[in-house]
Amino acid sequence: MGQYEARGQLQALTLSELTALARADFATFVELAFPILHSNEPLVWAQYIELIAVVLQGCAKGRHRRLLINLPPGFLKSMLVSIFYVAWRLGGNPSAKFICISYGDDLAHYLSMRTRDLMMSALYRKIFPGTVLLKKAEDLITTTKGGYRYATAVGSDIMGFRADDIILDDPLQPDDAVSAVKKQAVIDWIQQSVLSRFKDPTKGVLIAVMQRLAPDDPSGLLEQQGAFSIKLPLIAETPEKYAARGKIIFRRETGDLLNPSRMTIKDVEELKRQIPPHVFISQYQQRPVSSGSGMCTISKLRRYKNAPPFELKIHSWDIAATPEGNYTVCTKWGAAKVADLGDVVFLTDVVRIRAEIPDVREAIIMHDKLDKPDLIVMDGIGVGLGLYQDLRQRGFLHIFSSRDVSNLSQAKKVERFGKALLYMYDGKVRFPETAPYIDSLFEEFSAFPSGKFDDQVDSVAQLAATMGNCLMFARQKHRPSNL
Repeated sequence: MGQYEARGQLQALTLSELTALARADFATFVELAFPILHSNEPLVWAQYIELIAVVLQGCAKGRHRRLLINLPPGFLKSMLVSIFYVAWRLGGNPSAKFICISYGDDLAHYLSMRTRDLMMSALYRKIFPGTVLLKKAEDLITTTKGGYRYATAVGSDIMGFRADDIILDDPLQPDDAVSAVKKQAVIDWIQQSVLSRFKDPTKGVLIAVMQRLAPDDPSGLLEQQGAFSIKLPLIAETPEKYAARGKIIFRRETGDLLNPSRMTIKDVEELKRQIPPHVFISQYQQRPVSSGSGMCTISKLRRYKNAPPFELKIHSWDIAATPEGNYTVCTKWGAAKVADLGDVVFLTDVVRIRAEIPDVREAIIMHDKLDKPDLIVMDGIGVGLGLYQDLRQRGFLHIFSSRDVSNLSQAKKVERFGKALLYMYDGKVRFPETAPYIDSLFEEFSAFPSGKFDDQVDSVAQLAATMGNCLMFARQKHRPSNL
């Protein structure tokens, strides 16, 4: 083969030098062996692959006894962990013992067969001439030195097998994530059966690789138990940096994609149009919500690409009692007539702040000057009452308390959101197809009423549940001309 085209410092090495390096370095092994299982297509290297390779090699050296890797679907997580890592470890130590678990028999056996294909290849035998396969069944691969890879499914009887390393590869199916009973059954099986199958409980390594599905999925359990976690969303939500032995091996900034060569921003936007928001947030961003099992079905909401000219503008403020709790939120709306529907309101922006009441007042004044809305709606009870009265005294006659607009302000939040949903599903309340705030908003919709935050829900419901009265007040033009 002569020179082998590979990443960075590997490009100048001959195949003989690369095979020697692959015995010691897992990342090199992955890149060198990848074409064997992919029709001779080379691996498109990405920084996150280097990170996972370094962390897995740390497991081989005993640095991590509990490892959790959260990756989006389609980013080689099973290939890296369940196939390449197991093959590499058995190459270096043919007496090592693995139990590899997936959510179903078909997947478990497929991953086992791909591992077998890799270990039977000419390149693998060249890299690891001391590892010879004895048994090559679809569920059990054994070596002549007593090592093995046993493949099984979640819930199966694994008595009779003990392992140095146990791999959990997507142990929970997305459809099961909405069932508390099924989630708990998987977690109970892991705690009661899987963790008892280590050959040496003081040294056994558990590696879990999965996409997040729900806050109480198996990943949540492992996080609580202190597993070393690598959590990689498709789109970075904060700056990320991982270093090993004084060298930065992975870095990206907010907004950076995990691997633009595999999925571009255009691909991401198309994906987000095709799947429910709670699925994207959980499985692709690794930030699970309540599995979309709340009151709101996001797919039923009407979206808009280009809004018509607006007759009216409205601000809806939900005021937080303290800056340590919920956010104070303003949702901004434009109203227009739409054929066959009459009045329709279009969400145009969401503002979220954490501030003391005096600063909230200044924020309301600032956004009023910026947009000159025809109506400001706010909750005129509780903490909002004093703020409402103060602004009215300052001449803000176009501020109305939601209790002036409708008695729904006194209703429970769930009742008010339920009323709002009727308008939202009918298309009389519409949301933009794309906006910087839309994922966060729909995440909160999906989780309500059991989510961590409900401030955006309250702001939307305050307007949507009472839109008829709100538009009537807005048309009366109470806004003073001097403001």
